[in-house]
Amino acid sequence: MLVFGNQDTHNGFVSPDHSPQRLSVDPGSPYRILLVDDDQGTRQLLQDILEKHSDVKIVGQAGDGKEAVAMAIVHKPDVILMDIGLPYLDGIEATHCIKKACPQTVIICLTGHFSPPKYSAMRTAGAAAFVCKNQVLAIYETIMYALGQWTTWE
Repeated sequence: MLVFGNQDTHNGFVSPDHSPQRLSVDPGSPYRILLVDDDQGTRQLLQDILEKHSDVKIVGQAGDGKEAVAMAIVHKPDVILMDIGLPYLDGIEATHCIKKACPQTVIICLTGHFSPPKYSAMRTAGAAAFVCKNQVLAIYETIMYALGQWTTWE
């Protein structure tokens, strides 16, 4: 299941205190992506899929929530693919922390299965989209769609 939260102005993923802003990406430079999942195999699969596209660059990988927050602050990625079930700091809390520190970063939630409470929690934390892991083969398109939605808001 693929769910985008910015389908209308009242039920969007982003709360008023997390209003999106335009990304400050130089024209022609690739989108910088941070991969966050506690499973190395999933991170590698995502990297393998995304490395085929010249307009994206993997800037790092994190295996837990604390590492994700630290790497987001250092690398300031344009996009983070964030698993929910992470050790030390779950994906919901990591998303919340990252959105405070890096409000322009687009976070796309990854999960093994769709759950309305998880969807709601990630939405509240500031995620732009929610993707089940069985759909990662279309992750590039998901990223481009989320960036398009995110960057067109004023």
